[in-house]
Amino acid sequence: MEKRLIIGYLLAGLISACTLKAQTGGQGIFEFVNLSASSRLNALGGTAPAWQSKDASSSASNPALLSDDVHTQFSFQHQFYFADIRNSHVNYVHKMKKWNTFLQGGVKALNSGDVSRTDIYGNTSGTVQAKETDIYLAAARPYRERLNFGAQIHYIYSVVGDASSSGILFNAGARYYNPDKKLALGLVFRNAGTQLDPYVDHREAKTPMKIELGIAQKLKHLPFTYHITLTDLQQWDIRYDDPAENGNVDLLGETKETSALEKAAGNALRHMVFGGELGMGKNENFWLRLGYNHLRARDLALSDYRAFNGLSFGLGLKIYKFKFDYSYAKYHLAGGTSQIGLSFDLNSFVKTKV
Repeated sequence: MEKRLIIGYLLAGLISACTLKAQTGGQGIFEFVNLSASSRLNALGGTAPAWQSKDASSSASNPALLSDDVHTQFSFQHQFYFADIRNSHVNYVHKMKKWNTFLQGGVKALNSGDVSRTDIYGNTSGTVQAKETDIYLAAARPYRERLNFGAQIHYIYSVVGDASSSGILFNAGARYYNPDKKLALGLVFRNAGTQLDPYVDHREAKTPMKIELGIAQKLKHLPFTYHITLTDLQQWDIRYDDPAENGNVDLLGETKETSALEKAAGNALRHMVFGGELGMGKNENFWLRLGYNHLRARDLALSDYRAFNGLSFGLGLKIYKFKFDYSYAKYHLAGGTSQIGLSFDLNSFVKTKV
C-alpha cells in the first residue's frame, strides 16, 4: 500500500510536468501570491509542501499541512521586500472538532508604495500607487491515519494607479505521512483560477499556476528535518531566456556552445529546492534553518561573480507563549529580503479551551 502510494505521488508529478504547460515567472497576473507567506518557508528556500510544523502560515505551501499543532494559532508575517515593498500575511486556524476539519482564514497584502508614472518616452508625470490583496479561506481534514487533504480559495484584488483587476484562485493539496519512518510526501496544485475583471478590457491574462511535489524526513537520532521539493512541474523548461547561457567561455576566451545534456541538467536543477531545519532544546523551542533555491540562484546570477544567490537561512525561538521567526533570503549581488514572524496559541491565554 505504502509503495503504491509513493509511486502514485511521483507519477502524478511527472505526468503533470509532461502534460501541462504554463507561463514562467513574470508572464502572468497576480504573481505576488508566490511571494513568501512565512518566515519559515523563506528560510527553507521558499517552499516546503510535505512537512507539518507548528507554523500555520506554512499552509501557503500546501493546505493539507493544517493539523492539531496549529489549532487556535494566530500568525503574523511581514516581509521587507525590495524597493521598500512590504508584503504582509495574517491568518488564524481553528479545528471544527465535530467534523474533524481544520479551517483557516487569512489576508495577504502587498504594498508597493508610490510608483513613478511615465509615458513611453520615459517622461515622468507624477506617481501612482500599487497595492494587491489576497483574502483566502482554507479547509483540511485527515483521511484514515496517514493521509491529509486540503484546499484553499483565494479572492484577489489588485490596484495599479487607475487600473484594477480581481480574480479567483484555487489551491488543492495532499499529504502522506509514515510515523514509523518519520517520512512525509506532499503534492500541491496552486493558483489555478481565472481573472474576473481584467486591468484592460477584453485582455485576460493567465494566473501563475504551480505544481509542486515534496518529500521531507526527520532523522531518527537527530532532531533535523530535510526537505526536497520539485517545483514548477507544470512546465519542463523554466530557464530564463538568456543568450549568455547558450555558451561557456573557456580559458582561451573562446565560446563553447552549451550541450543539450548541460542544458537539461541545469533545467532539472532549477526545479529543485533544498531545505533543512534543526530543532534544539528539550522541547525544540529553538530552530535553525537553511535553504537553497537553484532557480533563484541561476536566474539572478552574474556570470563574473559568486554572491551566494539562492541561499537562505533563518531561526525560530519560542519565549513564554510567543514564537518568533526571522529569515533572510539572498536573491542577487545587490541584496536579499528579510522576513519576520510572530505567532501564538490563543488557547494558551484562556482557561476554557476552544
